[in-house]
Amino acid sequence: MSSDDLQLRLALSLFHCKGGHAPALSRALRHQGSLKALMATTREAQEQYGLSLSQQALLSGEPASAESLALGDKDLEWALDSEHHLVTYDSIFYPERLRETDCPPLLLYVRGSLATLGSLQLAIVGSRNASDYGKRNAYWMARELCKAGVTICSGLALGVDANAHLGALDAAGSDASVSTVAVLGTGIDRVYPAAHRALFQRIADNGAVVSEFPLGMRAYAYNFPRRNRLISGLSVGVLVIEAAIKSGSLITARYAVEQNREVYALPSLLSNPQGRGCHELIKQGAMLVDDPNDILFELGLKAREATEAGDMLSPTGFGNLIDTGEPNDLQPLQRKLLQRLRTEDCLFDSFLDADLASFGALNHALLDLEVRGLVSCRGGRYTIA
Repeated sequence: MSSDDLQLRLALSLFHCKGGHAPALSRALRHQGSLKALMATTREAQEQYGLSLSQQALLSGEPASAESLALGDKDLEWALDSEHHLVTYDSIFYPERLRETDCPPLLLYVRGSLATLGSLQLAIVGSRNASDYGKRNAYWMARELCKAGVTICSGLALGVDANAHLGALDAAGSDASVSTVAVLGTGIDRVYPAAHRALFQRIADNGAVVSEFPLGMRAYAYNFPRRNRLISGLSVGVLVIEAAIKSGSLITARYAVEQNREVYALPSLLSNPQGRGCHELIKQGAMLVDDPNDILFELGLKAREATEAGDMLSPTGFGNLIDTGEPNDLQPLQRKLLQRLRTEDCLFDSFLDADLASFGALNHALLDLEVRGLVSCRGGRYTIA
């Protein structure tokens, strides 16, 4: 067995070690610079790092438990696929930005392109229950940034995340070195949410999917803050699009600040509760952005112009790329109502105050939209279904 194989075996044994303390090991690795250097330290030094007796024993060359070896064998079998990779802290493919963070993972499971994993990444995160405004802007920002050479990192969640991934994939085409990275809160052999199975596969084929969790790990709630730490750690900055005051996106932004990353926020309508978190970030010093070129300028990249390739989009100029679900036989009034609901949820009285139509005409138009499944009404407030 080669020295590289022995190092991988040791990393897998430490990763699956029962009674170990993963954060302590991560910080020890960061301080020493490599697993090989950590092995050369004394037991006293390892104890000062907070490593457990089991971890110290493995570092001194003692054999791993049968359970750890079996789990390691399972990982190695998974990695036999040419598109599957086990990336340890000592690997040349380990992302340098992640290596610089306070608590870098010992091991990453990766599906797809290692070149994408190591590229210049910007995180785009936001609400799972995003409005049409949030989805469209996530797609727009991701597409334009990816066209300019930025890889988009996100969490494969519903709403903003999914549309950011889609925008990047549509921009990248066949260039997998600049595409999108999906960071999971589960084992890499699980797809969460299940509705994103096709998107998961498309990212794996054209970008990279990454997880720090062992194979088979389910989607436990406490996994996602760790996932968010990885998203910000892989990226040079985090763009938040639609986030409530209490949301995982703000956790990602907080990690970004701790990791000395830039935080950007897209403003929203004051009436949109999903945008209040973005406004709070801006109050706290996040950079307000309303154009992809704002971020490209901050990253030192060339701004995109409408004359370049003739395909630069505006935030409202890609209805053919995101299915609006509008039937062709809608009345002009119904189209106006849908257009407004894509930017904010509305009470019936708001439509009346806008003097769009009479009470009866509005009631008839909204009822028909509800029957068609295009809008829904909750607590008297209309929203896109």
